[in-house]
Amino acid sequence: MTTLPASAVTSTDLITHPNRDISGSDRLVRVTVSAVSAVAPNLRRLTLRGPGLASLELTGPDEYFGLLMPAPGQSVPDLEADGLNIRAAVAALDEEERPGLRWYTVRHFRQDAGTDAVSGEKVGEIDLDVVMHDDHPGPGAQWVAAASVGDEAAMWLCNAIWIRHAERPLFVADASAVPALRAVLEFTEDHHPDDLVKYHVRVIAHSPDELEPGLAEEWTERVGSLTILYVAPGLEAEAICDALRRDREAGHPAASPEYLWASGEAGLTKAVRKMAVDEWDVDRDFADWVAYWIEGRPRP
Repeated sequence: MTTLPASAVTSTDLITHPNRDISGSDRLVRVTVSAVSAVAPNLRRLTLRGPGLASLELTGPDEYFGLLMPAPGQSVPDLEADGLNIRAAVAALDEEERPGLRWYTVRHFRQDAGTDAVSGEKVGEIDLDVVMHDDHPGPGAQWVAAASVGDEAAMWLCNAIWIRHAERPLFVADASAVPALRAVLEFTEDHHPDDLVKYHVRVIAHSPDELEPGLAEEWTERVGSLTILYVAPGLEAEAICDALRRDREAGHPAASPEYLWASGEAGLTKAVRKMAVDEWDVDRDFADWVAYWIEGRPRP
C-alpha cells in the first residue's frame, strides 16, 4: 500500500486479527468527494477528503468501512451506534433523512494530503474503487456513478481482516475484493517484502474491464503464484473451487494453505472457506472469509 506510511497503521506486524477500539459517534468521519476517475471501463474510483482522515490510523491495509451516502437534499445526520451495528442506527431514521449505506475497502490512504483551502486544517484522503455493473447497479453503485467533486458523505470506520502469520497464505478475491487484495500486496512490499514469495493469489472476475490494470504484470514475479480466471456471472464459486482442486491434485502449495483470506461475493467466499476447512483441514480460526456482496439481492 505504497501511499500508507507506517505511522498511519496501528501495527505493521498484524499477526493477530486487528480491532478498532472505539465506538459510538467516534466512528463517524465526514468527508467530501475530491476526485472521481475511471480506473478501468467498469471500475470507478472516488477520492474522499476530510480533516478527520488526517488523524486516522487504519487497523490494516484491507480495512473496510461503511460509506454513508446522504439522501437527496440531505446531509448525513449525526449517528450513534453500539459497536458495528450502524445498520440498525440508519434503519431507525426517518426515510426522508436516511442515508444509503454500503461497504467498501480502502484502496489508498494518504494521511497527510495537505490543508483545507478554507479552514486551513490538515486533511487526509482515501481512495475507494467500486465495480460498476450497468445491468443491475445497486444503491451504492448508483450514488458512486453520479458522484462529483464537492459532494458530501461520511464514513463509518470498521476494521481490517487480514493477518500475516502463515508460511502458505492463500488469497482468493473476486473483482470487488481486488482493491483490498492489492492494498495487502503493496503493504507487504512496503513493510515485509520477504513475505511475498509465500503468497498464493487467485483472482476471479467477469472481464479485465473490472480490474485495475497491471495486476498480473506487477505481481506475478513477486509472489509465490498468481492466477486470474475470467468466467461468466454466476459461475464464480464453481470455477474457483474446481481450479483449486486441480491445484491440489497437482500438489501445488496454493491448495495446501496454512491461512485463507477469501473476499468477495458471499457464495464464492463461503464455498472456498468450506473447501479449505472441510477438505484441506485449515484451522477455522485461520480461514477468514468476508462477504462484500450477495448475488441477487442487496446487502445493506
